[in-house]
Amino acid sequence: MPFFCYIHRKGDRVPHFEVLPELSAGAAQDRAAQLLAQRADGVRAVVWDGDTLVFTLPRPEPVAGAAR
Repeated sequence: MPFFCYIHRKGDRVPHFEVLPELSAGAAQDRAAQLLAQRADGVRAVVWDGDTLVFTLPRPEPVAGAAR
């Protein structure tokens, strides 16, 4: 069964939605992290298996002292 991934965005914007193909939970987590990284306004990725929440990934905090 595929996973459903929602990338929640800053403010009241509609989340980005993507159906992840049949992957392992680890591969789905990697893909969700990639999707989150691609969206500058993304604040977290939420992945569901049907009506069951599988995991939530927050946007990683920037590393202190990292060059911008």
